[in-house]
Amino acid sequence: MLKLNFKDFYELETDNYKDEVLAIHDNVEKLKNTKEQYLGWIDYTKDHSKEIDKAIQLGLELQKFETLVVVGIGGSFLGAKSFYEIFKDRIDDKKTELIFLGNNISSHYIKTVLKKLETKNFAVNIISKSGGTLEPAIAFRLIKELLISKYGTEAKERIIVTTDPKNGNLRKLALDEGYRTLEIPANIGGRYSIFTAVGFLPLSAAGIDTNEMLKGVAKAKQEFDARQLDNLAYLYAIARRKASEIGKKIEIFTAYDPSFSYYLEWLKQLYGESEGKEGKGIYPMSVINTRDLHSLGQFIQEGTQEHFETIIWAEEKNQLVFDRLVVDYDKFNDLAGIEIDIINKKAMEGTRIAHSNGNIKNILMEIEELTPFSLAYLSYFFMKACSMTCYLLKVDPFNQPGVEEYKKEIKILLDELK
Repeated sequence: MLKLNFKDFYELETDNYKDEVLAIHDNVEKLKNTKEQYLGWIDYTKDHSKEIDKAIQLGLELQKFETLVVVGIGGSFLGAKSFYEIFKDRIDDKKTELIFLGNNISSHYIKTVLKKLETKNFAVNIISKSGGTLEPAIAFRLIKELLISKYGTEAKERIIVTTDPKNGNLRKLALDEGYRTLEIPANIGGRYSIFTAVGFLPLSAAGIDTNEMLKGVAKAKQEFDARQLDNLAYLYAIARRKASEIGKKIEIFTAYDPSFSYYLEWLKQLYGESEGKEGKGIYPMSVINTRDLHSLGQFIQEGTQEHFETIIWAEEKNQLVFDRLVVDYDKFNDLAGIEIDIINKKAMEGTRIAHSNGNIKNILMEIEELTPFSLAYLSYFFMKACSMTCYLLKVDPFNQPGVEEYKKEIKILLDELK
């Protein structure tokens, strides 16, 4: 299902990490179901099938609407957005269009989306644990006004609130207004919430096979919850730790399909927000090749040498080819009849060789076939690897004190406007 190729990476020397990795594994197993720890994502799909089924069924109900507006920021939208961007043009039976709002404060962006919605038959899923986050709060106020102006008293039937099970301003508002609600579990942080109602409701509405996603998570749990040093999630965590120890400061997540752009954004949040603390961590960035070979390729090949690559390759079966030309003006007639996907893979392999020759080490992750099953499997892999990396680095994988700091400073400045 998932192949990790460390051939062009550093010697991992896994035995040096064995005792620490297994001790961390045992501690996580002991703590994963305690309410005080943000480890609820590990067994959520196994232990909370009723809540998941409720979200999926509500998503199916929302397919009667042309558009579902997902209002949220960070983990409240990146997971769903990443799956949606990859599969929206790969599924034959498209359902509800997803539009994402509340992830910035650009008046131009918000106004453009609201204008578009004036002619759409739409519903809204507001996702926020507290309801007090600036970006989604502003967007929800504006879109709620549009809903009421278009649909009157029917508006509340078009609003679904995904929030904390018991607390928060948004939970109170939902109870007061009579909105339908789903839960963001208290012991699951936003960047680890893709396999809860946060992801399952909108993706179900869009027509993405959420049952296959669940099967992918179940398969991943069999492999990546194992107490073994050759667990691929743990090997990837060791590889990142090794890179950090020898001075590598940047990880470049690389994909060769533009539809992966938001998946790489989700990875950047997952690793950046989990690991970047106390002056520690590897800075996550991303490129989409072959596009970015013509902009950042020079720097990656011969720049500061402080980076390494994690390449995500998913096999495709599109059978797209081009024909020979009578006049071979570009000198590519020899490639006529060869599938574009094969050419793209050769471009990836050639770039990998060039980077390796230039001492840019890389890890190649290969997925046999790109499906909701395989992407869910891969996503659980990344979450398990991320938490292990952070524990090896001795930082909390689940808090974000730096986020709270800039929120505090923004609030001070906003109070001056009152």
